[in-house]
Formats: sequence, C-alpha cells, structure tokens
Amino acid sequence: MKKRIKRLICLFLSLFMVVGIINFRSLTASADGNVVNIFDDVEAGKWYVNAIQFVYDRGIMVGTSANTFGVHQKLQREQFAQILYSMAGKPFLKRGIKNPFSDVPDEPGYPRNAILWAYSEGIVAGNADGTYGVGQAIQRQAVAGMLYKYAQKYNYDLTVNPEALTGFNDSKKVSNWAGNSMKWAITQGIITGKDDRTLDPLGNATRAECAAMIMRLINKNSGEKPKVGDIIKFGKSEQDANASNGKEPIEWQVLKVESNRVLVISKDVLDNRRYNELNGVMLTWETCDLRYWLNNDFKNEAFNGSELARIPTVTVKNEDNESAGIEGGNDTQDKLFCLSISEIDELFEMNYKPGGYHPNYLLYSQYLIAAPSQYTISQDAYVFHITEEYYNDYLSGWNYNRDVIGKTGTNWWLRTPAQINGQANEFCNCFVEYQGFSGEGMRQQVRQPYGVRPALYYYY
Repeated sequence: MKKRIKRLICLFLSLFMVVGIINFRSLTASADGNVVNIFDDVEAGKWYVNAIQFVYDRGIMVGTSANTFGVHQKLQREQFAQILYSMAGKPFLKRGIKNPFSDVPDEPGYPRNAILWAYSEGIVAGNADGTYGVGQAIQRQAVAGMLYKYAQKYNYDLTVNPEALTGFNDSKKVSNWAGNSMKWAITQGIITGKDDRTLDPLGNATRAECAAMIMRLINKNSGEKPKVGDIIKFGKSEQDANASNGKEPIEWQVLKVESNRVLVISKDVLDNRRYNELNGVMLTWETCDLRYWLNNDFKNEAFNGSELARIPTVTVKNEDNESAGIEGGNDTQDKLFCLSISEIDELFEMNYKPGGYHPNYLLYSQYLIAAPSQYTISQDAYVFHITEEYYNDYLSGWNYNRDVIGKTGTNWWLRTPAQINGQANEFCNCFVEYQGFSGEGMRQQVRQPYGVRPALYYYY
C-alpha cells in the first residue's frame, strides 16, 4: 500500500513538473535564490538571466524540474495561462463558470483554475474543436495577443504606434487578428525583433523569451516616468572611431515628457556633416540633405526594427526666421530631426531656468554645450575645450556655472534657416556654437560641415 501511494505521489509530481507549475524553490539545493545556481540550464552572463530572476523572484514562473528552468523549451499554452494567472495574484474564479474545454480536467487545481480564469476574463480562447490546446506550443503573436488583453484588463499603457510593423522584414506574416496587439507589444518594447530585423510572429516563444516579455511589461507599467534631464540609451552608432569593436549605444537626453512618449536629443554630437551638399537655391529643412540623411542612412544604421517601432513619425513645424525675414518652408513628417530656434527657447529655457521664461537666451546657453564623439572628431569637427582661464575671461560674465570648466564643445546644426551670407553669396543655416551660444542670427554656410545632434520622439 505504501509503495502504491509513493508511486502515485511520484506520478503526480512528475505530471506537474512537465507543465512547470510546482514551486520548486523548496526542492532546490541552492538557498541563495540566484537562478544561475538553482537551474543548471541558466548560464551566467546570458541575455535572459535578469528576466528569469525577475519572474522567479515574484513567483510568476518556476522551473520545469527541480534543477531546470526550461530556458529554450517552447512555451506551452497552459503554462502561459498559469503565468498570467500568477501575475494577477491567482484570483478566485467567478461563480458558476463552466469548463468549455475537453482537454482541461475538471479536477480543482492546475491547469484548470488558471485556464478558466483567463478564459472567463476574455484573455485566452480555445480551439475550434473544443479544446484549449494543452501541450501545444504558443506562437509569439499569440503571446502578444494575450498580453494585450491582460493589459486592457489591468489598465496598462495601451499606446500603439501604427507604424510599428514597418521596420521588420517579415511583417506581412503577422496574422490579421494579431496586427494591433503585435503593434502594441512592439511599441511598448515588450516584443523585440531579431538580429535580422524579423519578428518571427508564427514562431514559438521560448520560456526565456516569455520571461523577458513579462519583465518588460511589468517594468514598463510600474516604474517611474522618465524625467527631464534623464539619460536613456537605445540605438547604436559608431562613436569611438574604432569600427573593429562594433557600434556603441547612443545616449539620449530627455527634453520633454508627455503621457506616453518623450522628446530626446543625442547627448553628444554624433557626426560632422554639411547641412546641404549644394548651394544656390533657398534651402529649408524640407529640402536639405541633412534631413534625408537622418531619416534614411542614419535611421536605418542606428536602430533595429523594434527600436524603429518605438520612434513615431511626427509633424515637424518649420517656423520662419522672423528676424532675418526667411521663411521656414513646409512642415514635414519625420522620425528624426534637428531642433529649431523656437524649440531651443522653449525646451532649454523652460526646463533649466528657474522661474520660467526669460528673453536672454544666454542664461541657458551653458546647457547647450555638447561634446563631439571621437568619431565626430575624426570627421574634422571643430573641438573647443573650456579652460578655467577662458571661463574667467569670458563665460563668467554670461552667468555660466563653473561646472562648464573642463567641458568640450563643438558647433551643431539647428533646422532654422538663416540669412544669406552677403560676402560669399552662400545660403546659411542656424546653429549652436561650441560654448552654447545660439539665436536667429547665428548662421553658417550650408556647405560647412558642422555637428549633428539628432532629436526624436520615443515611446517609453
């Protein structure tokens, strides 16, 4: 009799280990809680370690056995129902709910409760044959669909960039029913593309991938909003002038925070380029070569598909240069752009000058100083180091703080057109000088290479 009971217990445990719902923390040999030490298949330094630690610490996901997490195993449909159920705090089932699935046993416990809860909340659905699909691997687009429904129920951020799929080579493989949820998941940074700019929507999600998605979803909706002045990283470009070690992450400075997105500008000057290659016609932002380069070559080289999906196309207002009597031209639709004089006035004056607006732009010029990257320097950018002597002789009289001493600056383009240069008969554009001076009268010939600090909006 004892042997029979023991066999039944072993069979019971084995069954539940397969579907990954037993809390194996009580069975593990490691007591430090580090998943690298608990699970043999979780390797230190791998991309998934933090995500697995995140879901394990919160009891959202556990192992498929006492010493394996199932890192590369395909996520099964009942496992994902249990994950969502755990995220929700394992709520009680609604009274009178009936089990519509022929492959879900009616005995209390898993997977019944998790599946029936998710079904009753409209988060999951079954197959046409009346089954839930126990044991079936779940597609990546189906994960997005269920997470989107979960997000709707719990009032998470539902912002969707309608262009989110355009940066991926296999976007046409996304099923019609999954289109909006995939756009949402990409916009929110929950699902990211692969190195070959594919989404693999019909591919099966692994347990490690699921852990990463869950971590991103929770962090996105529980963390603090970015603040003006914060530095965030996304995208990569050549910055250290050493192509052999690959591109470096781009740092972006937050200039404005909206309800679901931020306006950012690159912290450093990333390149040294002409505003336009040719001269002889009146230029505006709409027609210049720099705009084309930013929204084509730079954009495609700096961002992968999932990053591009979080950068919306916005209407760029191209105001006139009133003091010079120069028209700004038509408004444009861009993902990346240079700031204008009016944006400089609004963003830097209002954000950095205590007490609100003041007409003297020199009061905030110190915040416009931007250092050139090593790559920019290699492109023959002008480099100026602010010494204590220069500060004492010049900048101290313009209300600069002493913390500018030691900074390095270079000139960088704005998108506001400027007066023609009478002597050289060259068309000009506005820019910010190396020590931060700017204004409608600060102009340089469009064929003179100056620094580039891209700006863009970003769904955080």
